[in-house]
Amino acid sequence: MLNIAGPDYDFSTVVFAVLQECEHRRRGLDPENLALELREVARDKLSEIKAAYDEAGGSPKYWEALDQEVMSTVMPQYTQAASEMTQNERDGFGIWRNGDLTARVAFTFGGLFLGGLIIVTPFIPIAENIFTFLLAGGGFVFPDLKRYVHERKHAKQLNRLIQESAYYQHNRQLQYMTTSDFRESFPLAAPRLLGDEEQPVTPRESTTERLSS
Repeated sequence: MLNIAGPDYDFSTVVFAVLQECEHRRRGLDPENLALELREVARDKLSEIKAAYDEAGGSPKYWEALDQEVMSTVMPQYTQAASEMTQNERDGFGIWRNGDLTARVAFTFGGLFLGGLIIVTPFIPIAENIFTFLLAGGGFVFPDLKRYVHERKHAKQLNRLIQESAYYQHNRQLQYMTTSDFRESFPLAAPRLLGDEEQPVTPRESTTERLSS
């Protein structure tokens, strides 16, 4: 599982590229078959990356591990998060009237009313009128705040998948790597690096001469 094709094909880099493509296409896909269609998008993106990877001379064994990481580990987790995010977007993040102007005005007056109640309540030590206007402003931007919270949570889930892929590759880069795995990663340089490169025999040098030397 040794990457010799360059940092462009590290686990985290490829996972980022795949998730970026999936997120770009997600809103235009059928919500009923979202998981299946997202896997097709991921597979197409991986095929595009693999074409460049093969030109860079990467080893098949590393790509096999990378493909498994993306399709078997990352995508099941991503499709679940993507389905939840898509449903939240379709439901307007649970905001009344999807946070249109009427809803924002209602939220603003609600903030004013709530702020006024808090100020006149004797057992709540708040006497600043500015607090009422802060609540009113918060009511007006409440739809944006709620949408931001959901989008931020979704982005953190995607970043976690990328970071976990990088951590996995870092820990497994050279662990449990057999000699045959090393030869597959470095088909030309492996004999020299492993110290078993055969010495060439020139036409004038006999086997007896090589042994005696």
